[in-house]
Amino acid sequence: METKNLETRKPETKNLEMKNLETKDFERRGGLPNLTMSGYGKASGGEYGNVQIDGVTKVAGHLSAVYGIRSSGVTTIEGNVYTPELRSEGKLSVEGALIARTTLLDGLCKVGGRIEADNVKLDGMLTAGGDIEAETFIGRGVVKSEGLLNAGTIELGLAHKASKIREIGGETVIVSRLGGSGWGWLWSWALPSAESRLDAEVIEGDIVRLEYTHAAVVRGGQIVIGKGCRIGRAEFKTRMTVHPDSIVEKEEKLGE
Repeated sequence: METKNLETRKPETKNLEMKNLETKDFERRGGLPNLTMSGYGKASGGEYGNVQIDGVTKVAGHLSAVYGIRSSGVTTIEGNVYTPELRSEGKLSVEGALIARTTLLDGLCKVGGRIEADNVKLDGMLTAGGDIEAETFIGRGVVKSEGLLNAGTIELGLAHKASKIREIGGETVIVSRLGGSGWGWLWSWALPSAESRLDAEVIEGDIVRLEYTHAAVVRGGQIVIGKGCRIGRAEFKTRMTVHPDSIVEKEEKLGE
């Protein structure tokens, strides 16, 4: 299915391209020092083998890890992040772009630039200043992005607070409301109270299934508008169903 309406220009991020995340490239760069930090401290950015951070840490500049980054606690990176695997538990702040083949986020994560990955798995809250590009994006909790979320498979489980994503595009897009999660205690003081729903301008996919979503335009091959939705315009190719409690102001079957 064409998604031309969702094409946006990516922010430029020098020296950080997904094509560089090839295994053979990492093998050529062996012998790099590891970065291990525990407690409270500050480290210089640069290129490392493995990065392990526990505690409260600030990294000055871009951070590149050939094998992977593990962060537990409160970590601030004052630049771009470049690694094949990122695992974060706690609070992570990346002031630049985040480029990682596998991105696993458990807790709070704020990225100032774009996110580029093969697989993203979130349990908590993710805020991105730029586009989010992935093959698979699985999120439980809250997602906020001022740009485009684009992935082959997108599954958003809404919990605790309102999510807001400007545009969403994928082959399969599923949005549902979840019950409590392991981070429920955090939302009670870290974030203001809000309804658990998704707000978006445009949602487009081959298969689109939505719950508790407010969107100006929904476009797809097969569309299921579940409970709690308010849609301005829905355009479908094959079929569409609408829950009796939801509102679709205008429906159009494409090709007619």
